[in-house]
Amino acid sequence: MKDRPEGLDRQRCTVARCERGFTLIEILVVIGIISLLIAITVPAMARSREQARAVACRSNLSQLGKALLMYAQTYGGVLPYEDRGEEISAGRICWFDAIDRQLSKAKADRQVKICPTVRLDDPNAEESYRMNSKLNESSLKTDPEKQKWLKPYRKLDTLDRPGATVILFDGDVGGDTKSWKGRWRLGDDDVNYRHNSYANLLFGDWHVEGLLKQVLKQRSIKNSPIVWQPADVGPWDPKQ
Repeated sequence: MKDRPEGLDRQRCTVARCERGFTLIEILVVIGIISLLIAITVPAMARSREQARAVACRSNLSQLGKALLMYAQTYGGVLPYEDRGEEISAGRICWFDAIDRQLSKAKADRQVKICPTVRLDDPNAEESYRMNSKLNESSLKTDPEKQKWLKPYRKLDTLDRPGATVILFDGDVGGDTKSWKGRWRLGDDDVNYRHNSYANLLFGDWHVEGLLKQVLKQRSIKNSPIVWQPADVGPWDPKQ
């Protein structure tokens, strides 16, 4: 009996396997590989998207800084007030509202004033950027001499270290009431690290910097080299 050609056996084997289909183990292996690839790529894509939003956020803060500077140049070098509330009756306008004239109509319409990571339909979205509330403590409001330059808020040329002093920052969103002011502190931080554990901050020389939570803590805890509370306000307490 003649031996069958080797090629014929291989062909029949291949045809038989095609007719047989995939085994359960083969299917599970393929599913496992696909799941692994998804588990690796999806978080990486999410981080990349958030990095893009962080860049847009820094651009927003830069434009807000230019608007604040223009406002200050118009009003004797003084920044607008930190928040809404009773201060309005005293002629103090919240920075969030005061800079609309310095922004174009499109930009003033929430496009620049809200961090791109925060959902626009969030009822508290407008507080995604906050002003440093340690620039002016209420304890100084009883000092008539200092009130000359603390009305309505803080005069820029009184900052002895503007390049290190925080003006605006990524703020927490939520709570019972809206607030356009906040501060860094131990244990109850108003800063939000929404950009892959980074927060963006605008400083008094109008540069913007993104910092990791731990780095910001290390640089803020002694109020140096990052300044939250200027020296003329009084002793710094990182817990307050």
